[in-house]
Amino acid sequence: MMTTPSILRTLRTQSALRASGTSSTLGAPRVLSALRRRVTAILTVLTAATTALALTACSGGSSPSAGGSIDVLSWWTSASESSALDTLIDQHKQRNPDASVDEIAVVGGGGSEAHVTLATRIAHGDAPDAWQSLVGGNITAWHNAGAVADVSSLFPEDVTSQLPEDVLSSVSVDGAQYAAPLSAHRANLLMFNSDVLQSAGIAEPGADYTLDQFLTDLDTLQAKGTTPLCIGGADSITTAGLFESVLLATVGQEGWERIEADRFDWNGQEVKDALDTFGRLMDHTDQADATRTWDEASGRLAAGECGFYQMNDSALTESTTLEEATTDSNNGTSPVSSTIFPGTEGSFLMVVDAFVASSSTDNRSGADAFLSSALDPGVQTAVCEVKGCIPTRNDADVSSLSSYQQQASKDLRSQKILNSISYGEVISPAMQDGFFKAVNNYISTRDASSFGRILTDRVNEGAGGPANH
Repeated sequence: MMTTPSILRTLRTQSALRASGTSSTLGAPRVLSALRRRVTAILTVLTAATTALALTACSGGSSPSAGGSIDVLSWWTSASESSALDTLIDQHKQRNPDASVDEIAVVGGGGSEAHVTLATRIAHGDAPDAWQSLVGGNITAWHNAGAVADVSSLFPEDVTSQLPEDVLSSVSVDGAQYAAPLSAHRANLLMFNSDVLQSAGIAEPGADYTLDQFLTDLDTLQAKGTTPLCIGGADSITTAGLFESVLLATVGQEGWERIEADRFDWNGQEVKDALDTFGRLMDHTDQADATRTWDEASGRLAAGECGFYQMNDSALTESTTLEEATTDSNNGTSPVSSTIFPGTEGSFLMVVDAFVASSSTDNRSGADAFLSSALDPGVQTAVCEVKGCIPTRNDADVSSLSSYQQQASKDLRSQKILNSISYGEVISPAMQDGFFKAVNNYISTRDASSFGRILTDRVNEGAGGPANH
């Protein structure tokens, strides 16, 4: 087995997703950009490297105890996320007193840079023992690359019976499990600053809020000289996530099922209608937001520098955390609140936080112990108390969580669960990458006709590794 050095460091690589470009699939130019050539090269090496690593892993070796040291790579680097990661590690150490965890933090929303870093490390025989992963298509891609271990032994009946079927399915390939689902977030959320809206004479959005009302409110804020809509454009996950919510509002649950089944017409009128609405929303953003990160956008919302912000609900906690850090006194209330994104009520666009174990780790028992901690209901509750997520286990105690989280926990178990494109849960990481490229191309060109071409050409290239993020 190859040995992974334990080095605590923060990697600030150039984001493969932040440099969007129009290279694509469904009818894009055949000339590859330098970025795509780089990613393709990484994927080529990754495929060969993971094959070799799989053979090495099968050669046997010692079985270190769960108390050994492991490296864990994660992109949880914002204020609320880093606290959540610290909580997870502290909880793991409480359950495994002899355990040692070295954090490898990779900056980049949604794991955009982490997956490039992972591909490079795996290619050099230096895979972390465990790492954070998106689920669905990402887990399938890691599995197909031979990079992650089968951890089905961590899923006896008393565990599987406590996981929602959609969550369990998201970490499974051919009936076996390859990741530990720690927590979940809702992606179809619209956040707002109630103080900003009140000063503009705008009523807080409620259950019957519509896209037309949303656009009208944005016009009102713009007329008063207030930035209507924050966006963290430096992280493609924010712009893609905004379009994804608009698309869901446009096509509904039935349309989303066509997307998940790969029966959706990406050149059809539904996409054009969604893009038109998305473009009108983007017209209400600050151009300077193109270089701001998702958590910076959260901070701007908390500071009252804009009226609305759309992202998954981790940004809700991030806004509160940043507000508390910059306010001298805290009266226990926050002006930041939320509603379900208009037109998507009754749907839960799910994002799952999960961790995987490397197929080549020399401390498999240590990695398994870490994943087992992530599956513990008490650990899940402790993490969600600081991250704003909801535990994936049905038997986790949510009484200490916020009223929003308690409602979200109920919704996860009662509403229609849909997989997120922006978070790589649908079809493949190549589709996620194509989705990012198509959205970014539309932002810069407002050419709706090329969206489907860019997306499908990227998918048809067939580069299936998670490094495509």
